[in-house]
Amino acid sequence: MPWARVLRSGQVTFPKEVRESLNLKEGDIVDFEIKGSAVVIRPKVMIDKGKAEVWKMFDEMHEKMKDEDPQKIDKLIGEAIAETRKQRTAKKARRRG
Repeated sequence: MPWARVLRSGQVTFPKEVRESLNLKEGDIVDFEIKGSAVVIRPKVMIDKGKAEVWKMFDEMHEKMKDEDPQKIDKLIGEAIAETRKQRTAKKARRRG
């Protein structure tokens, strides 16, 4: 089992085995969750604030549709894409004149 020593200011170097297992690279961000006397460490991916709303929407859609038929989901996604393209085309047409 890998181990590490806590250094000055609480710094810890993750053992190579842990870095490789979690695919951690220099500059990556990790999340810590304390569970009793244990700590769970998870790599985090940060996104631009402007994109966070889109990911939140995807997460909500996934939760609502997790028990739905995959073919129904594909149909709904196709309809949403078609509607978005239609709106973009209309918006471009209004800008042109």
